[in-house]
Amino acid sequence: MDIPEYYKQFQNQPPKKEEEVKLPEKAEASSTEKLQQKAEPQKQSQQSQQPAVKDKTIPFQGNGFLLEQLEDWKDKTIYTLEGPVTDGIKHNVIVTIDTEPAAEDLTEYSQIQIQTLESELKSCMLLKQGATKLTNGSDAYEAIFSWYPTDDLRIYQHQIYVMGNKKAYKLTATFTKKTRQTIGPAVLRMMLSFNQDKK
Repeated sequence: MDIPEYYKQFQNQPPKKEEEVKLPEKAEASSTEKLQQKAEPQKQSQQSQQPAVKDKTIPFQGNGFLLEQLEDWKDKTIYTLEGPVTDGIKHNVIVTIDTEPAAEDLTEYSQIQIQTLESELKSCMLLKQGATKLTNGSDAYEAIFSWYPTDDLRIYQHQIYVMGNKKAYKLTATFTKKTRQTIGPAVLRMMLSFNQDKK
């Protein structure tokens, strides 16, 4: 078959190298990259144009973390230090912080707390109350109660009250008759080691 003269010029040329074939794709990719590079500064400039929101906050420090707490929010944290299960109950020390105490005087505040507990726990019996001292020499007040959550289980609760920095702190530990004698002294020493933050 005779090939027309015009087409013969293409017939004996060496094949194109792979690099030459891929060049247009590279050109396309580079133009796409250029478009992306142009778009990124536009996004950044749009973000920088948005005004930064400034909330009214106060620093909040928790156990191992910090955050900016909104100023009109209240910290209602109750701390629980958990001990072993001994004599059938899980032992713990609970620290409650009252940021708006009902009284400024330690004894008066403690009496209010004792009366509240006695009215809430009908089978509650106050065994002891009075002034005491923390390990650091600060004034504290203590109260010891007993009550029956079940017919055959008698529980003892030891509370320590502390005041300072316009706050009141209540530390509460719970024991059985046996653990009050065994782990009770060590738990009481832990409670009396309480040291309020002076900030």
